[in-house]
Amino acid sequence: MNSENIMVIDDDISLLHVLENILTKAGYTANLANSGREALSKIEKGFIPDIILLDLAMPDMNGFETFSAIRSITNTPIIFITAIKNNETELSCLELGAVDYITKPFINDILLARIRIHLNNQTHTYEKKAKVAATYDTAKLTSMDALLTDTEFNVGKLIAMGYSNQEIADQLNFSYGYVKKIAYRIFDKLNISKRTDVREYFMK
Repeated sequence: MNSENIMVIDDDISLLHVLENILTKAGYTANLANSGREALSKIEKGFIPDIILLDLAMPDMNGFETFSAIRSITNTPIIFITAIKNNETELSCLELGAVDYITKPFINDILLARIRIHLNNQTHTYEKKAKVAATYDTAKLTSMDALLTDTEFNVGKLIAMGYSNQEIADQLNFSYGYVKKIAYRIFDKLNISKRTDVREYFMK
């Protein structure tokens, strides 16, 4: 069984549920958003999926706008899934940074195969960047978990291990700017000014 969480963003409710059914049967967890704004709200609150399926033609906030807004927070791979069969549009989406472009109607098995490919690529990238596990202090972790939000806690642990903001961004699928803001919030809560001081709050 898979454990990855896939966010689906589409204004078509019936298609959302079709995709939810396809993904859950394949063992994934599907998180649905009926608009770009709904998806952005979830991500801003700290929910970061492993991959995102994004419709292009949506009212209020279209796929391009949604892509740019999400990308300012996270580097999570985004696949455009759309009824627009146009080479120029596809090229624009790929040049924007999408990892794939799938047109509707799609073949379920091919959709799942493409998702698997991009998730595997993401896993391999993570493994290449992984460092030797650090020795955390259980009591300190409990204390930090109570003081910091989930996102701050995860970022703080990596800072304590010596990761740079860019490495943290790459590993957690956040943007560099977002990690920088989180780091400043952690320093403020811990009343410290030096990055190396974070270690004493997490490590033995």
